[in-house]
Amino acid sequence: MIPDDVHDLALADAIGVLDPDERRALEERLAALPEDVRAEVAHLYAAAVEISSTTNSEAPSPRVRAALLAKIEAPTNHTITASDLDWVQTPVPGVRMKVLAIDRARDRVTMLLRGEPGATYPAHRHTGPEECYVIKGSLVIEGQLLRAGDFHHADGESNHGALHTDEGVEVILVASASDYLPDLA
Repeated sequence: MIPDDVHDLALADAIGVLDPDERRALEERLAALPEDVRAEVAHLYAAAVEISSTTNSEAPSPRVRAALLAKIEAPTNHTITASDLDWVQTPVPGVRMKVLAIDRARDRVTMLLRGEPGATYPAHRHTGPEECYVIKGSLVIEGQLLRAGDFHHADGESNHGALHTDEGVEVILVASASDYLPDLA
């Protein structure tokens, strides 16, 4: 399912009303989406281009452009059901993720991470605060075994040793987007 903000921006881009900065932001947002959602967006572009090719090629009036951009930039909300997103393999073997939300302005990402039994996440540094809530399974952080219902917080500019799961784990993570999704930075 195409997120509402991407849907609106893609339509605006297809009819040529985004400025270069807005277009770059859209491209970055698209790059973070799963392949099946990017395919849906491609179909949306194709349909918008086909429809727009049947009309004259006048640019929208400043009033129409402003109204469209105001709608696109208006605060929104979205819901993701368990079946909406596929798990995506991370660069770390045995660790997959689902990105639930990205706030580029604050450099924050909310995501689910799933570690296969035996997976190890390497030592790393946090540029911003990180919050980790264990949903199921278990995870060893800084020598402490965390189980479902346990929570861990790390301040920005802190270091983590390697994290490990023997039985497998699923966590919800709220962290700096640039720490986990460097292509968005």
